[in-house]
Amino acid sequence: MAVSFDSSDSKSNSWLRWLVVIVLAVMVAVAAIPQYFSGHFPWQSPPSVANLETIRSLKDTGLSLDGWSEDLQQKISIGGDQWSVQQLTHANGPVPEQMIIFLKPQGLAKDQPEVEWIDLQGAQKWQTSHHRRLRLGTLHIDTFRAWTSSQTFAVSQWYALPQGGHPAPHHWFWQDQRYQWRRSERLPWVAVAVMVPMPPLGDITPVYPQLERLSQLVQTTLVEAVFSPESP
Repeated sequence: MAVSFDSSDSKSNSWLRWLVVIVLAVMVAVAAIPQYFSGHFPWQSPPSVANLETIRSLKDTGLSLDGWSEDLQQKISIGGDQWSVQQLTHANGPVPEQMIIFLKPQGLAKDQPEVEWIDLQGAQKWQTSHHRRLRLGTLHIDTFRAWTSSQTFAVSQWYALPQGGHPAPHHWFWQDQRYQWRRSERLPWVAVAVMVPMPPLGDITPVYPQLERLSQLVQTTLVEAVFSPESP
């Protein structure tokens, strides 16, 4: 079988490739030239994270939620990293609500979301089922039923960000690129897992509304008390 090549198409593709290279070079130059004139180079001063000390302190203090009393808060080691675990009770209604919150705050500016969910599941020795991703406005959460030989929980987990949140590490990566481009800072994050006790191996469906409400409460509190520029 004879194979022929269209030289005009080849030339067009060649010009297109050169055009892409030129556009990328211009974009790099526009971003880099101001830094050269100012004497600040990316490799000399890596981007910082706003409110990093406040974020780090979560592992020692946990998160304070309006209307919820803290029964327990302690710092624990999971996968070689420091997490905060809290047990909270809301007793204003006819039936007290309880939840457990795991928080793994960003420790250094260079830290990225990686294997937090694998570490947490392994440390808790969970078996899981009924995996489902829910979207609550700008907040996306992974939900599932988790159980051990003695307890069953409805669980939600996500990486909390200043604007919304998502459970996938790659979502943070792309958001971080845009954040650095616009603000010359790294995008802060906190790994969050919310656990609501439920009957042993019970149906998780009736628990979804409660799990959604509590996840939104935790996300809103993190934005206002930790990620906000006015945070202490």
